[in-house]
Amino acid sequence: MLKELKMKSLKKNLARILIALAVAVGMIVGTDFGAFKAIGGPRDLYSLRADELQGKYVTAEINYIHDWYAYTESTNSSTNRSTVTEKEYIILTEDAVLGIAVPSSMIRDADDVLEDSEDYYYGELSELTRSITVTGTIQKMDAETLDFYHQVLGYNGMSNAERAMCQPLVLKANCLGRTPEGLTWTMTVIAAGAFLYMLWALFAVFSGRYQRSIRAYCKNSEAPEAVMEDLEQFYQDTTPVCGVRVGKWILFESKGQDILLDTNNAVWAYMHTVNHTTNGIPTGKTFGVILRTRDRKKYEISMKNEAAAREVLDTIARDMPRTVLGYTPKMERFFNQRFQDFLRLPDDAALRAEVFGQ
Repeated sequence: MLKELKMKSLKKNLARILIALAVAVGMIVGTDFGAFKAIGGPRDLYSLRADELQGKYVTAEINYIHDWYAYTESTNSSTNRSTVTEKEYIILTEDAVLGIAVPSSMIRDADDVLEDSEDYYYGELSELTRSITVTGTIQKMDAETLDFYHQVLGYNGMSNAERAMCQPLVLKANCLGRTPEGLTWTMTVIAAGAFLYMLWALFAVFSGRYQRSIRAYCKNSEAPEAVMEDLEQFYQDTTPVCGVRVGKWILFESKGQDILLDTNNAVWAYMHTVNHTTNGIPTGKTFGVILRTRDRKKYEISMKNEAAAREVLDTIARDMPRTVLGYTPKMERFFNQRFQDFLRLPDDAALRAEVFGQ
């Protein structure tokens, strides 16, 4: 019985488990495993061969910039004023040419290095003294940016050997993986949360968390093993009515939990209907059966439709004759204010007449 109920719990929670797994994997892959790159720390750009560059998280002190080839700007819609938010330059390593993209906060320093590099190239400066330090991830260029990059390099007029050195890659400053550092860590936290939720959901299923009521009932009985055997027999011999088993016990699901009660513990049952609206327009109804107990607990059993709810209530009326059926506000007040009298309703005709007006 418990094994079968666990499998039912797994099926009901499987969609959420898979969604959590998909979110965790999607977030990590979306950053190109940025968090794992951070754990290993950035590599020295100049220690890598050309064929090792793509996808690497690196740091570099750059004192020579060949040229710039592209920029990104943002326009304020209210003032129509444009601001450069990112600029891309060409840098060199021992065996490769590649791009580097820096944010607006680094553009002035990068332009200063570019100016010094041009003066050094034309012999107007004897030594390169200014530099910028960039940490980020090397990514593949998009097609549009690659075209600008090739135009500035004069790629079409290059020899095959020169072309081989020009990598279609750009070092994105302050990127950890495929995304900016802040976004990478945000996505990583979401991934970790989704993964932990998935583990918790799996643990809840396989540890029998959703069957706590059954295990607690057996544990609190005088002969737990014998009671469990009786429950197993009850489970196998009782045909469920819309998911509810009624006999010596009543077994049902409420809010994801499998609930087991003695039938004499259930004192009141009635249909619960919720009307749903969107912007004041009716969009449907949901139905359930409410079960109230001697220990003043309240359980809601979700039903697929009104007919199913009525069928369960008919079964309770037949097999649990001491359970009061139906709902009125007066019955609610009677239950809350005169609970001991409510328990006497099945045996006291005068009380029934008072409550039901009969």
